[in-house]
Amino acid sequence: MARRRRLSNRIRALLGIFWVLVVALVAVYLVEGRSSELTGISSIFSHMDLYFLAPLLVLECGSMAAYAQLQRSMLMAGRVDTGFWRILAIFLSSNSITNIVPGGAAFASVYSYRRFRDVGASEGLSGWAVLAANVLAAMSLLLLAIVGLVISEGSLSGISLTGSLVSVGIVLVGAFLLVARAERVIRAVGTLLGFLEHLLNASWKVTRKVSELERDIRDISPSGSRLARAFIWGLVNWIFDASVLVIAYFATRSPVPFLGLLLAYSAGQLAANFPITPGGLGVVEGSISIALVAYGGNQEASIAAVLLYRLFSFWIWLLPGIGCYFGLRLKTPAAGREAVGSKLIFEEGKHG
Repeated sequence: MARRRRLSNRIRALLGIFWVLVVALVAVYLVEGRSSELTGISSIFSHMDLYFLAPLLVLECGSMAAYAQLQRSMLMAGRVDTGFWRILAIFLSSNSITNIVPGGAAFASVYSYRRFRDVGASEGLSGWAVLAANVLAAMSLLLLAIVGLVISEGSLSGISLTGSLVSVGIVLVGAFLLVARAERVIRAVGTLLGFLEHLLNASWKVTRKVSELERDIRDISPSGSRLARAFIWGLVNWIFDASVLVIAYFATRSPVPFLGLLLAYSAGQLAANFPITPGGLGVVEGSISIALVAYGGNQEASIAAVLLYRLFSFWIWLLPGIGCYFGLRLKTPAAGREAVGSKLIFEEGKHG
């Protein structure tokens, strides 16, 4: 059994390396295939102000830390706290999965769920924490998109996105209500299943599973103040990340098209979640660059700034994330995962 497990780990490691190489080859292909569009960018990079590289790295580190704190806050709603650094390692691992595997957001959510279980969270809390973090992060991104829409002053591109933002907003409000009232929703589902069982004289495993989830959810206390703090952490994550794009313009000594920057950035982040390429590779760069140029940005300068932004927000985190992935597996071997403890926090007022 141990030999089979080691073989499985080696296969997974090789698959991880394979996907990194695939992502790199796709990037090279995309760049070479658009060589005519990249004319002049090398000259912009050659005059790049290196003093801005440190702020780029610091801001992106702050973005990563803010999202990890968002996830930690959601676990603390269920009185489970494994510490900031472990949650950061889990997030960096899941982030690499998102950026390496096509449609990786789904795989990353499953991975985060399993790692939350490893640190002592129940099934209900783990699933709720993953859902809540994604919903609150999406809502904070939507807020930035709305602010960007207002700043764009009703230009043609902005008007075309209004309907889409309203639709996304309606879906997110529904998802937020599910997160904030999870116990009531699960109880209602359990009651409905119980009624159907009685009516049909049946016995379903899913009914017992829902009852177990309801017991888990009872231990979660998503107070308004905690959800508000988590939302702010999500907003800080996006603001820091968007600031990296702004600083990238400064680094390339190019004028910043502030008019459409927030809207272009938000559209690029939404494109990153489309299961077309790993981490939205190529799609994100293209969507942000096109939108920035449409709002008056110089084509060569915008592409250079976006490529520099993606270097700090995408590429440099792949290897640390993979390292955290294997580090977590070594620290929590499969045989002992259920024995991993976590500190319980009963003081609701403690900072999340």
